[in-house]
Amino acid sequence: MEEIEAAGLCPEDEQVEKQYRRMSNARKIKETAYQVHAMTGYEGEESAGPIIGHALRELKTVVREDEQAETLVDQLEDIDSLLNDFNRSMAQYLDSLEFDEEEFFQLEERLNVLNHLKSKYGDTVEEIEKALAKKQEELQRLQNYEQYLSNLQQEEKLQKDKVLELCAQISKYRKDAALPLAEKLRQAMVDLNFLDVDFQIAVTAKEEAFTQDGYDQVEFLISTNPGESKRPLWQIASGGELSRIMLAFKTVLADKEETGTLIFDEIDTGISGKTAWKVAEKLGKLSRGHQVICITHLAQIAAMADEHFLIEKGVKNERTQTGIRRLSEQESLEELARLLGSGEMTKAVLDNAGEMRKNALEVKK
Repeated sequence: MEEIEAAGLCPEDEQVEKQYRRMSNARKIKETAYQVHAMTGYEGEESAGPIIGHALRELKTVVREDEQAETLVDQLEDIDSLLNDFNRSMAQYLDSLEFDEEEFFQLEERLNVLNHLKSKYGDTVEEIEKALAKKQEELQRLQNYEQYLSNLQQEEKLQKDKVLELCAQISKYRKDAALPLAEKLRQAMVDLNFLDVDFQIAVTAKEEAFTQDGYDQVEFLISTNPGESKRPLWQIASGGELSRIMLAFKTVLADKEETGTLIFDEIDTGISGKTAWKVAEKLGKLSRGHQVICITHLAQIAAMADEHFLIEKGVKNERTQTGIRRLSEQESLEELARLLGSGEMTKAVLDNAGEMRKNALEVKK
């Protein structure tokens, strides 16, 4: 602050650099003109005047011996006269140039002060003044620190109360939505062979841990067997169960899901028959709004797909390799028949696979 205040900045300082450049150029012009005047004058031995005068005297001695050189003498006398006229004109030009050394020195000193301040506080006088105002404000704050701290604490409490009020509203909306959503999810799981499932969405307020999403901690609690207490989903569900539970979630939340592609693996673990068909139906409905990729060993689920890809292993160059290839419609029917467990590929088996495929297509309409 003291450094900036001592500089005594004023609006005219914005023009200092321009004035300095203008005076610097004037100084250079005057220095150059002075050198030209000296070189074309008659005072220094190396100036043009004495040199031409000496040449003229020497040439006149030649005329005494050869009159033809008289024309050259006349030309050189003209040159000497022109040089003399030019030197007088140069002197007049020098007198017309105004340059105050003292003013230039003061301007240079001022520019040094401004450049020093600009290197520390901003590129312009305006920015330096803003930096000064900011530091004055900080000083004022420090001089009244207790009041400043008290104001901050009051503002913090006011803003925190507003945030907690908003969090409470969000929490109420969550709790109001949790019960019906939990029931929809529970029913979706029942459809997927979780016959005795008990499911709950626990919403717990943690007021000191609020974020932009509120202060609730949301946890999914589930029990898949009768008599067992509900525990966090991640603690008790196996891979296959998680896939089916995820399918239940995706089915219920399909309208709000933004993910373009969904992948399900081991979704057929521990199910068969009617349950497998229920899983297939839900996958089919889910595929109306998403791309669904499912790895399965069940014909009911495979029948629901639009396209089939077969993953198979083979030995090539004494090394086991895994490959994948797209199946034609006939190959799809044959693979469905194989998944149905028939050892012999008869017409009846193929017809059964075809009927399953037809039923799946009807479900997806």
